[in-house]
Amino acid sequence: MSVLLLVGIITFEISTPLAAKPLFRLEREVNACNSSPEIQVSADKYAVCKNEKWAPVIVNLNDGATTVMKPLREVEGMPVSTVVAERSMRNASLMSGKHRDYQGYEVLWTDGTTVGVHVTGYAYALPDTPPKHAKCGGELKIHEKLQQYYCPACNQLVSSHDAMKVTHVNQWATVNLASGKAAPVAMPDGRLLLVGNDFAGGVFWFARLEPCAPACTKTQKLTLFSINTTTGARSTEFQIDVPYREKGPGYRTAVSPSGKTLLLVEYDELQDKTRGFLANPVVSALVVTVATRSVLRMDALMTTYGFAIDEKNDRLYLGSNQSAKLVVRKMSTGALIKEWSIPGGMAHLSLSADASRLYVFTKGEFQVVDTVKLTTTSKVAVKTLFPGVDKWMTADRVITTQDGLRAITPALIRAELGPWGVPDPKSGFRVFLLP
Repeated sequence: MSVLLLVGIITFEISTPLAAKPLFRLEREVNACNSSPEIQVSADKYAVCKNEKWAPVIVNLNDGATTVMKPLREVEGMPVSTVVAERSMRNASLMSGKHRDYQGYEVLWTDGTTVGVHVTGYAYALPDTPPKHAKCGGELKIHEKLQQYYCPACNQLVSSHDAMKVTHVNQWATVNLASGKAAPVAMPDGRLLLVGNDFAGGVFWFARLEPCAPACTKTQKLTLFSINTTTGARSTEFQIDVPYREKGPGYRTAVSPSGKTLLLVEYDELQDKTRGFLANPVVSALVVTVATRSVLRMDALMTTYGFAIDEKNDRLYLGSNQSAKLVVRKMSTGALIKEWSIPGGMAHLSLSADASRLYVFTKGEFQVVDTVKLTTTSKVAVKTLFPGVDKWMTADRVITTQDGLRAITPALIRAELGPWGVPDPKSGFRVFLLP
C-alpha cells in the first residue's frame, strides 16, 4: 500500500444572471485514477476510484490525499478462485463439487482505516440427480478421462456450467488498511442488488428478487437485508411484495441519510412514442419504511435516474431522463405536489443539508431549485465547466455528499462524433463545491 499526495489543485468560480453568488466552484482535480467513483462509499469524507491496474484508490475529499491499495485479489485473506495446476485439470476441479470462481471485487464502504468489499462469484456442485441434455433429453454421463459431462445419445460434450448446479455466492470482506489483511464473511447466495449505504446505521443494504415463475402473476417477493460494514454480520432482513415483471425488473436505488427509508425505482425506457415497456402497473417507485418493514408504491416516470429523499418535509423528488420532468410527491402518501418540465432530462438529484435547495443535474446544465417555491433560482451550462462539451452522456454517475457540500463528477472531454462529453480515462474525476 502506498500513499500519494494530490497535486494540481485548481479553483474557479462561476456566476449566472440568476445567481448573486458562485453557483459551483471547482475544488480540485483528482488525477490518481483512471475512472470516477461509481458508488458512494462514505457520507462526505472519502471517495474510491480505480487506477490503471484496477487497484482501489481512496481519496480524502477534505485534503485531496490519496491512498492506493493493492489490487483486491492480491490482498491477504481475500477470497480467491480455486487454483488448478493446469487448464486441463479445470474440469476435474469443477466436478469435485468444491470449485469456486470469484470474479467481482467492489469497494462499497470505507471510513479511511477499514474498507468493506463485496466479493461475488460462482460455486459449482454436482446435481442431486443425473442431469438431462437440453438438446435431446438424454441422461448425461461423466466422461472419466475428460472429467466432463457428455451425452451418450448425441455423443456430445456438455458444458459443466450448463449441467452442474451453479450458485451465485457472495462474501463481505473487511480490509484493515494498516495490516493490509482481509477478513471475509459469507453472505446470502444469489444475485444481489446493491441498494446503498446507511452511513448513520453503519450498514449496507442489499436486495434479492426471489424466483416465483410460473406461479406468480402480479407480485413477487423481494428480500431486503443489511450487512454491518465493519464486521460483515447480517443486521436486518425482511421481505416486501413488488410488482412481478416477466423479464425481471431493474431498479435504481437510494437510502435516506437517516437510514430510515429505502427507495427502489423500476427502470423503464421508451418503447415507442407513447409508452415504455412496463405496464400493469406502470413504472413503480417503492418507498420502504425500515422500522415498520412496509412499502408504499407510487407511479414514476420512465428512466427516473434522479431522486432525493426529504424525510423532514415528507417529500420525494423524482427526476426523469427521457420525460425531462421533475416530479415532487408527498412521501407518506404518494400524493403529487408538483410536476414540471426541465429541458435536457434529469440524471441526478440531491439536497442541501437543510433541504432548502435541490441540486438538479441534467445532461446540459446544473440547476439549483428553491424547495419552498419549487422554482429554479440559478443554473450553469455544462460547457462552462467543461469547455467544448455541450452535453454529457454520463450525468447519472454524479455523486453528491450527504452534507450537501460537494459533487463528484467524471472528467469530461469532447466526444469524437459530436459535442457530447465522455469520461476522460486518463484524468480521474473532479470535485465541485456546491452553493
